[in-house]
Amino acid sequence: TDMTAAELPDDLFADIQGVFRKTPVLLIGSGFSCGYGLPGMGALAEHLATAVHDALTTDGAKNAWAQSVEAIKENLEAGLNGIPLGMAEWGEIVSAIRGETAKLILDKAIAAEERILGEKVAGGHAPSRLLNRLFNGSPQNAESIHVITTNYDTLLELFCDLAELPLDTGFTGFRRRKPRPRPLFQTQYSRVLVAEKRQQQVDHRLCKTVRLYKPHGSISWLTTDDGPVEALNDVSIAGRAIVVPGPAKYQDTLVNTLFDAMRAEMNEVLTKAEALLCIGFGFNDDHLQGVIKRRLTAGMPIIIVTRDATPNIKQLLSDHSHLIALFKSGDGAVCHWNGQTLKSPEPLWQLDDFLKKFLE
Repeated sequence: TDMTAAELPDDLFADIQGVFRKTPVLLIGSGFSCGYGLPGMGALAEHLATAVHDALTTDGAKNAWAQSVEAIKENLEAGLNGIPLGMAEWGEIVSAIRGETAKLILDKAIAAEERILGEKVAGGHAPSRLLNRLFNGSPQNAESIHVITTNYDTLLELFCDLAELPLDTGFTGFRRRKPRPRPLFQTQYSRVLVAEKRQQQVDHRLCKTVRLYKPHGSISWLTTDDGPVEALNDVSIAGRAIVVPGPAKYQDTLVNTLFDAMRAEMNEVLTKAEALLCIGFGFNDDHLQGVIKRRLTAGMPIIIVTRDATPNIKQLLSDHSHLIALFKSGDGAVCHWNGQTLKSPEPLWQLDDFLKKFLE
């Protein structure tokens, strides 16, 4: 059934607000960063098609790359998986892909962050308002709220700062931050002075944090001989610890240990999640997709807010009628809810409009 915007049903509002009351785990995909000028998978593949060739030094690697380049432009992951693994040139190619990906994301992220910092937004930027709402709405005794992103960039870290929220990335230190020995994420406490029988006592109170899980790594993670470190605003040519699509066996072992720990923590968070809010995520990540599908089958509520419905999202919609999803439709939006398709002239698929309409 089609309804006009004037009458988005009250029950839809109630359902969306109900999901927020459950303090959903936040899952942020590449569509989120595309809104700030970062490349999506397609743009990344286009860039790599030319940049990687120039970064390769051996003829063997250049030939292998030339044979795969069309497939890679077509679909980055499938194309990369098509290069035979036994090839001696694979290591060189993977390393060039990782280097060129990091360079591009780093440049675009620096530009995006400058732009974001230059904009004065009344009431704050939408992602910061969202983080604040989840943080302040979470139970008093919650150790943290959970944010998962498949993106390499550092926009979420910036939005946490702009929201003045304490962020935990699993690393500890100041300039060269190291991953915590397991567990990666730990409860944090703050010292407070309390008046007790005419004298002051020191007490330790739970200090809630935003935990940021980056299963694909980050442009702020550097690969060093002593293992991965996190260094903010490092513009050196140090190798970045990011998982590029395609075979992962060419990862440094110390880096892999970190990725395994990050994934294990993330799986546990998703398994326990009471609700999920996905922004700009197309469900094209096999690993996350599997974990989330099991939770959806168990009836976990989920809201998907993204520009376009990918084939994987359409499949989820047909499999799980309790999904709430908002996509771009012309100048407005289309909302899938309760087996109905509702149209709105407002672009409610954009986070700012979504928050103002349903929550603020």
